[in-house]
Amino acid sequence: MPKIPTKPRAPRIAAIIPACNEAENIGRVLAVLRKVDILNEIIVVDDGSDDTTAEIVHAFIEQYCRVRLIQHEVNKGKGQAIFSAWSDTQAGYLILLDADLVNLNPSHIEALLEALLAPILAGAADMTLGLFLGGRFYTDFAHWAIPWLTGQRGLRAEILNQVSRDAAAGYGFEVALTVAAQRNGYRTRIVPLKGVWHPPSEFRRGWRHGIRWRLRMYGNLLRAWYIATGHPYPKMNWVRFK
Repeated sequence: MPKIPTKPRAPRIAAIIPACNEAENIGRVLAVLRKVDILNEIIVVDDGSDDTTAEIVHAFIEQYCRVRLIQHEVNKGKGQAIFSAWSDTQAGYLILLDADLVNLNPSHIEALLEALLAPILAGAADMTLGLFLGGRFYTDFAHWAIPWLTGQRGLRAEILNQVSRDAAAGYGFEVALTVAAQRNGYRTRIVPLKGVWHPPSEFRRGWRHGIRWRLRMYGNLLRAWYIATGHPYPKMNWVRFK
């Protein structure tokens, strides 16, 4: 009896959103993600919040079976939050997003995934970087000046096997991920996220505390570069959409 060809399975895709005290914002992001049918899972990692972030996520879980919540009793940092979600999914492709995005829409998520899910196209990518464009000047400038710090990414999940956990600690995750992709020859594309932005942390934390936070973040970034590369600034060869 001839073998009946089977339809290839669509790749599993999970969105991962680390969140700490994002009660004011997380609902807005989840409302967008639930409209993206291609996502199999939407995983929020509540990283030690002391507000109602978890309660808001639970409200979505009751309505949408794709939404899941992982909770850290204490804050472990963005990198560990992403690793916790990754260890709890079998998805081969991941979308990483910040929890406080403004003006996000489903087409932005689809754009981040497009190059990853089209391997027959010349120049298909292993990782995409979403950079703000036309949202707010201060966030646009930061993204395009230092693209490897963006928290909005699409990637093959296997890349996380190459990321240094030590370098990813604190605020070093994006640096560690970028270095891992470059060192292992993963192809990277930049995707403009038109109209998207998020409030700088100084706005939410107050300027005095916000400046201290930013200085601490920069210290973490330098530490991450040193651990991951042994030198301060690796050369990056970005592949852009034409």
